[in-house]
Amino acid sequence: MLLKSCGVAYDDAPDRQHRMMPMIRFAYVMAVRRAVSGWRLEAVLFGGILLAVALMASGVIFSDLLSNASLRHELLQAPPEEVNISVRSFSSQDEPSSAAGRRRVYQERLAFAENRMAAPFAPYLTGQARMIGTATFYFEGHPQLELDNEIRPRGSIVYMSGFEPGRVRITQGSWPGAENASAPLGTPVDVIVDELGLQLLGLEVGQVMDVFPAASFTDPPPMPVRISGVFERIDPGDEFWYGVDSDFSVQNDRWTIVPLFTSEEAVNNRVLGEYPTLYTDVTWYYYVDREGLRASDVGNLQQALAQAESDIRFHLKNSSFKIKLDTLLRNFDEQLLLARVPLFLMVFLITGILLYYLALVAGLIVRSRSSEIAMLKSRGATTAQVGMLGLGEGLLLAIPAVIIGPFLAMGVVKVLGNVFFSLGGGADELSGVPVVVSQGAVALGLIGGALAVIVFTFATLAAARHGIVEARQTGARPPTASFLHRYYLDILILALILLLWWQVQSRGSFLVQSVGAQELEIDYSLLLGPVLGLFAVGLIVMRIFPWFAALLSRLTGPFAPSWLVHALRHVARDPMVPGILIVLLTLATALGVIGSAFSSTLEKSQKERSLYAAGADLRLRHSGVSSTRPGGRFAEDVREIPEVIQASDVYRARGQITTTGFSSPTSVLAVDASHIGEVAWFRNDLANGKSIEELAGLLLGGPQEPLGLPLPIDANGLSVWVQPAGLDAGANLWARIKDTRGLYFDTWLGSLAEPGWHRIQSDFTPVLASGRRFSNQGLNISVAPPFTLQSFQITDRFRTASSDDLGAVFLGRLDALTPGGPVTISDFQNSAEWSVIQDFARPGLYALENSVSAGGTQFPVSTRYSWASGGVGLRGIQPGRTATSVPAVVNGQFLDVADASVGDEVILGLSTYSIRIKIAGVADYFPTLDPGEKPFVLMDLNSFEAASNQHSPIPLAGANEIWVDLVSDPASLDGMVNFGEAGRVIESIMELGASIRETFDSEAMVAARVDQPLVNAGWGALLVLLFLAVALATGSGVMLFSFLNTKERQTEFALLRTLGSTGGQLRGIVWFNLFLIVICGVVLGTWVGQMIGTSLLPLMEVAEEGERVTPPMAFTTNWLSLAVSYSVLAVVTVATVVWLAWLSSKIQVEQVLRMGDAG
Repeated sequence: MLLKSCGVAYDDAPDRQHRMMPMIRFAYVMAVRRAVSGWRLEAVLFGGILLAVALMASGVIFSDLLSNASLRHELLQAPPEEVNISVRSFSSQDEPSSAAGRRRVYQERLAFAENRMAAPFAPYLTGQARMIGTATFYFEGHPQLELDNEIRPRGSIVYMSGFEPGRVRITQGSWPGAENASAPLGTPVDVIVDELGLQLLGLEVGQVMDVFPAASFTDPPPMPVRISGVFERIDPGDEFWYGVDSDFSVQNDRWTIVPLFTSEEAVNNRVLGEYPTLYTDVTWYYYVDREGLRASDVGNLQQALAQAESDIRFHLKNSSFKIKLDTLLRNFDEQLLLARVPLFLMVFLITGILLYYLALVAGLIVRSRSSEIAMLKSRGATTAQVGMLGLGEGLLLAIPAVIIGPFLAMGVVKVLGNVFFSLGGGADELSGVPVVVSQGAVALGLIGGALAVIVFTFATLAAARHGIVEARQTGARPPTASFLHRYYLDILILALILLLWWQVQSRGSFLVQSVGAQELEIDYSLLLGPVLGLFAVGLIVMRIFPWFAALLSRLTGPFAPSWLVHALRHVARDPMVPGILIVLLTLATALGVIGSAFSSTLEKSQKERSLYAAGADLRLRHSGVSSTRPGGRFAEDVREIPEVIQASDVYRARGQITTTGFSSPTSVLAVDASHIGEVAWFRNDLANGKSIEELAGLLLGGPQEPLGLPLPIDANGLSVWVQPAGLDAGANLWARIKDTRGLYFDTWLGSLAEPGWHRIQSDFTPVLASGRRFSNQGLNISVAPPFTLQSFQITDRFRTASSDDLGAVFLGRLDALTPGGPVTISDFQNSAEWSVIQDFARPGLYALENSVSAGGTQFPVSTRYSWASGGVGLRGIQPGRTATSVPAVVNGQFLDVADASVGDEVILGLSTYSIRIKIAGVADYFPTLDPGEKPFVLMDLNSFEAASNQHSPIPLAGANEIWVDLVSDPASLDGMVNFGEAGRVIESIMELGASIRETFDSEAMVAARVDQPLVNAGWGALLVLLFLAVALATGSGVMLFSFLNTKERQTEFALLRTLGSTGGQLRGIVWFNLFLIVICGVVLGTWVGQMIGTSLLPLMEVAEEGERVTPPMAFTTNWLSLAVSYSVLAVVTVATVVWLAWLSSKIQVEQVLRMGDAG
């Protein structure tokens, strides 16, 4: 910079530089002297900086370890076809027809594979293989080979790289040599076969046979081949052989196939030399390094896979590929993203707490040096110079901390990883995964050190604003509120934090979807919300604690002992530092609560998601009918199985919510309300606090199922007098019957084609609908009397639907056929004894009335049933009154779609009919039903079956699922999984005749989701890491405060001793401050942790697919781990108490008072 003075220009930069160097040297010397003289305080400050650096670095290191171990686990568990890559290219008709041209095309393919496939994939592979296969050849030349071409032995001529001593063993003969590959045409081509192939050919090593192409040639000349050797695979299960198992010898009912293996040169020179236009294909196999692939490689590998797929499609003719690795890596990315949400959340929270801890430690240390800083100011030091001293001291401590911290973090992560992965059973996944200090870890460590230096420097600058007079005044009367609280800036900050928190809650997740992209990403700005939430708690505590301390001091003054009054008045007079320490303890305890709760909550959620999807210990979906249980009811027999405690039948279907103008899909679940509570897994919060027994009670509160018309016990058929009116020739009359076991079935009474009054009759043979026709040959089932008549139904000739035309039928008399003759059941003279079966979706289509004109003298009074076109469901009449609605429990989405509320009736459409339900209650969730997919409705199985069999054209099978409660308890976290028990129960159920379509074994499902050591061990190590950091920070903060507080108050304590206070009273004063801080901090922290954890929980409820977790997570506090945290705090407190007792006993009253007079 050029300045002008007296007209002369000069540059003062050298002067400023000259003045700066002594200041830097002075700052360095002062920092070293402080480190030597006050090594205890400096050690605490260094420990805080080292803790901040190590913890921030450990977050990255641990994240890398967890990512790499998880990827290794996924790759090791996946089958070969989902990990490895195969590319195939085959010859076409437009290729050259000469051997030289074919070899040239082959070399072009090899060059493509090398440049476009092998080179980009090379860093991620353990090996590769190439296989050339020809079209099929027929074998001849020996009697056992001279068969019809349909059954003649055959096989391709194959070359496969990788036939090495470690993979194959030559048991006879030798491998085809290079000389044979270049031999002239007509010389037998040397080939080797596997041992089974040699047996199937019936030849010996050294023998020659002829081969010729099986297709694409007209009278092709044969080519001689010689069996030069026999080989066997050393390990057929080796991943190298994936995809080529079918390329070895095999014999089945149709063919005998023996591949002939030879060299690459023999295929290109000898085989293509004989048959230049022969079809061939080349397949490349790339074996991915399952153990060496790192999470940091995933992005580049995904790009290489996408580029390879594009190159194969557009640049490799006649090609195909099998690449499933991209799907596996994409799923891994999604799972890793979701796993990192709680990880990053914890890291953000701990970083915020550590920054607060550093500010506290720096503030305490600077406060203890306030007299020294004031003295420097009085001697002429500027604020910048004092700040330079603080910067130098911070750098002196931060530089070694930044160097040591990342490596300390690496050691801690490695130890914790080995311990917890081994405990979780994941030692194999962790072995071979390196724990390294990455660039990100070093960068975060540098940031942690820089933040520590900045915090200490600003604390020093804040203290340097006051001179010696202000310092004395502040010491005599310390402020009761901070700068933020004095000017009510904390209110403004709280408002901003609440605004950000509202934004986080409104987003509903920490994940966002970027514009124009399908992938979810973590919004790191939203992760600051919980950190600022803890900061807001600190502001509130610092605002309230001085009032609390003053109030407590006034209330206890009249009756408390003198030492307690003195302690309370001191806290009320100087509440800043105790309040700050209470905030630290509050934040630390809250973090412990949040961390332990999230760990147990996420683990429990994984288990409960499986239990919710299964519904019960064992859920079997079956066909609904069997030879022994035509109604699909198996529960009664299943309960007799020794391994079963209880069983319940369930019917699952798809339905429609019928509203004005449109219909919406819904899930329908009919459960046996009498037993479902004993079988199903359930959580009361899934139904707004109602238990599953209470829900079942709502379903059981409906009307009784219709009794129907009882038939004589010896009845063997029905007859009814009818007179059709305006019906087509194919109309039929059916009777819906119910037997004594509750089985509904239909029987065909006869055709309504004949005009005039006539009688139709039939026995009780059940009829089965089959496609568009029906069979009255009956099912291979038995029905048990006595029977009840449930309804009459009129259908078209195929029984697929009711007639679309208008029509009517007159009914004269209904008789039950018995061995003793007909017994009249109904004379149809009073139509009020019957009712129409309404189509609820289209009411008013049917009518029932008495008629006095149609019956003539034979039936003076009859009943006329008429209908209009357009109805669905069962068209007919039933004895008794119209059925009432079925009670149902629905979810909130059902109410919204149906625009209904509890107590309303809603029409529920099913496949070919509709029923009317009455909403009896609301449940947000029910096992096996996903409300995020569509609304659902629950009904009692018996009520639903009765209503459905009144309206369904086809009798409804009583159940298509069975839920079983087994003797073992899969819901137990610590219980051993017993897969054999479920298997035995399934076998027993199949013996009952059930045709099982799908099995849901909750034990296996829980094991597949929960028993993943990577998930559990990862969280365990992370929580231990956080706990150690919080314990160290809190413990050192408490001890530092207690030490400095006792040291500052030595004169005060000495005066109290001279005034007659005992040593015990002084210790009570010191201990009370400590216990007040610890108790307030722990109690507030526990409450705050519960509140923030409950608020954050909905933001964590994101499953692997990016959808909401079903069922929602239940906030679960792991009180055992919290007890360990509280125990550590208790140990720190007790140790501090003992140390303070020793420190206070060392106070020399006379010496302290003399020093005070001298001061």
